[in-house]
Amino acid sequence: MRLTHAILPLILCVLLISCGGESRQAQQDYQLGMRLINGAGIAQDQTKGVEMLTRAADAGSADAQLALGFMLMKGEGVPKDAAKGLAYFEQAAKNGNVDAQYNAGLAYVRDEATAIDLSKAYEWFEMAALQGDSGAQYNLGVMLLNGEGVERNPLQAYAWFILAERGGNTGAIDGIRASKELLPDDNAGDLLRAVSALEKNVRKASVDRGAGAAETIKSPETDTTGVQEITVPL
Repeated sequence: MRLTHAILPLILCVLLISCGGESRQAQQDYQLGMRLINGAGIAQDQTKGVEMLTRAADAGSADAQLALGFMLMKGEGVPKDAAKGLAYFEQAAKNGNVDAQYNAGLAYVRDEATAIDLSKAYEWFEMAALQGDSGAQYNLGVMLLNGEGVERNPLQAYAWFILAERGGNTGAIDGIRASKELLPDDNAGDLLRAVSALEKNVRKASVDRGAGAAETIKSPETDTTGVQEITVPL
């Protein structure tokens, strides 16, 4: 998921099984494109693979859009074009791909693909966070705690840190402590209500995505959901 990992091996085994509004042809083009790029059971042909991925992306395949975004960001198999990579991330993000939402947010924190825009980063991170991405939840906590890209709100930061910690983000423990230090001592009820409200929103977002969302199989050797937090200090 994150840009610090090796790109092509990372996405080699992400095979699309079903997708709501996406055509079967787009699914097949995506799968064939990845096989051609990686030489998986077929003669390697990067040029043809990119062509197939582009066709799938143009047909609405979020996985193909995400793959092209990674490749363009790093110049893996194609000339590096970070701005175009971000455009693909945003296409996939609008199609509900949580990894793309996260990486679109990350791009707006940095100055590689576009000018830094923390407000825009917050919007993309929030979309990913509502889909249960613990890294995005952590990042929202940091931004709310520091007032980066959004009005400062230690209570809301605390709630996002709690969800991130429950999702396995160990860094969120420090965020929980830091946000509680900025809140009144007698606010246990407010804390519980804030966490409960966010949990409901996350559950609702999952239900709204419904059974038509893309299902993927991920290789046990690669981590496509590893966390990379933004570098805003607590």
